[in-house]
Amino acid sequence: MGESDLLYGSVTSADVAEFLAGKGIEIDKRKIQLEEPIKRLGEYEVKIKLHPEVVAALKITVSKAD
Repeated sequence: MGESDLLYGSVTSADVAEFLAGKGIEIDKRKIQLEEPIKRLGEYEVKIKLHPEVVAALKITVSKAD
């Protein structure tokens, strides 16, 4: 981690898709809608386009690793 709550890198839709895959949930990274890569610790709402008329909201928390 950088100073305070900044990340050295950023969390992208590919990172979210990889995390979900590790939990047994397969979502194409192109269906995960991030306004921009996440660069700070905290809670975020991520939209996932499941169907042209169906969008799910998922709350994720970016935190320091133990």
